[in-house]
Amino acid sequence: MSMRKTILGATALALTLPVVAMAEPVVLDVTAWKGNETEPAGLPELIEKFEAENPAIDVELSYISRLDTDVVLPPRLQGNNAPDVMMTDMPLVAVWGRAGLLHDYGTDAKWYGRVDPIVQKAITTGDAVNIMPLEIIGMGNFVNMGLLKKVGIDKAPTTIEELKAACTALDAEGIKPMVFTGGFSAPLFVVANGLQRADAAAAAFGSGDVTFEGNEAFGSTLDTVRELVEAKCFDPKAQAGLDPWSTALTEFKAGNFAMMPQGAWNIADFAKVEGLDFVFAPIPSQDEGGVALDLFGIGWSISANSEQKEAAQKFVDFFTRDENLKVMLTAEAAYSPFAGGTAGTPERAAPYDAARPENVIMFPFATLAWPKPLEMELWDSLTSFLLNIEQDSDDVLSRWDETVEDSL
Repeated sequence: MSMRKTILGATALALTLPVVAMAEPVVLDVTAWKGNETEPAGLPELIEKFEAENPAIDVELSYISRLDTDVVLPPRLQGNNAPDVMMTDMPLVAVWGRAGLLHDYGTDAKWYGRVDPIVQKAITTGDAVNIMPLEIIGMGNFVNMGLLKKVGIDKAPTTIEELKAACTALDAEGIKPMVFTGGFSAPLFVVANGLQRADAAAAAFGSGDVTFEGNEAFGSTLDTVRELVEAKCFDPKAQAGLDPWSTALTEFKAGNFAMMPQGAWNIADFAKVEGLDFVFAPIPSQDEGGVALDLFGIGWSISANSEQKEAAQKFVDFFTRDENLKVMLTAEAAYSPFAGGTAGTPERAAPYDAARPENVIMFPFATLAWPKPLEMELWDSLTSFLLNIEQDSDDVLSRWDETVEDSL
């Protein structure tokens, strides 16, 4: 009897083992440069909701900074030990996709037809689609309206003339008008104004078909920077060495500067500062309305060798639903990459919102219209330019052409 019970018990246990194994959740390895405490981007909340809807999937999110992503993930991808789902951008996709390391969603993916045409073109290589876009985020001009109102200005400047007038008035009252760092703010201003004035498309500059050197659009934009210095907008040498990712942000939050070209991802953080009355506006330009410089920044890619393709696809598809994606977009103050999708921008970004329909320009590095090495060259050369704004403009612009040529 005892033996019979033992045999029956062992048999019953054996029969239950496959059931237990099947009930074990699939562990989905996800990496991102968002989702941490500093920049949550709604990911903790969204992952909790995804797991509630998909109890058989356990998402393990690992934070890896964008800079570290270039170093940490390639060995894992090449060693068949890649995360199942990775946050990527187009420079990463261009390299990893070409090497066959990323899953191809295909142009027949259900979400593909809803993607904004400009973004759709950027993410498609032949018939291959290796990234599902998550957001488009604005890069514009943060304006401290409290400081502008002190000099009688109640509207964020959107033209160069309005900007110069504001700078002169602010300086006269002892208020520092503008952050214009060589490592970010200056490049945003120059790219936005140069492309708005140019007859050629951004891709023509990036392919070398049109040169920066001798180009009236970019040459005149550097002249405009000199005009801003004359209007007391900023001290160029002081701005050249200002860290755009720490000191500059701290200075604006403290109310020490009236304006700063930067990205909308800072809106949520700035909004936490009590008494900081600011708006997010387009970058002032020579034309009425300014420039809304849009950045297609991030998306999800699946490893080509993932053993959890089905679960990974469910995770990606979860973010294509408007009610889910808008959680991330609201946290990021960003726009949907899908036509008709819900935007997440707050009221503070109303001036930028108003500029987008007629005055939007896509940041050319994010769409691969300009080669990635040129981005760092812009930062370096414009920092050098701020240290000596009397140098010949073509000396600056020729460096860009050389970088483009080396990238071909």
